Amino acid sequence: MTYHFDRNRRVTGWSKSQWQRHIRVQATTASHVVFTDHALTRMRQRRISRLEAFEILKKGVVRREPEPNLRRGTLECRMEYYVAGRHLALVAAVDTADPTVIVVTVIDLDKE
Repeated sequence: MTYHFDRNRRVTGWSKSQWQRHIRVQATTASHVVFTDHALTRMRQRRISRLEAFEILKKGVVRREPEPNLRRGTLECRMEYYVAGRHLALVAAVDTADPTVIVVTVIDLDKE
């Protein structure tokens, strides 16, 4: 996919809510979600389970503007959600041309 940028280096095209909806829909099919080794390592360190990660993907909110990863040709969206009393986030790499959602990392926002 080709991304277009405005003069402030923000991606133009889909809104945050559209990306959020795209991720939520894709996360309903487990085979559409892939975890990087880095994400799995951070999940172990921060005691965040796969079930919690899926809950973030299915119910989370994209609060920040998505950022392009030009090297990989994807857009990275940070989704946030309160899970089991913890404010958690994850970064998901997405592309409208591919249904796969790649979980890049997870963050415990209470400890950030």
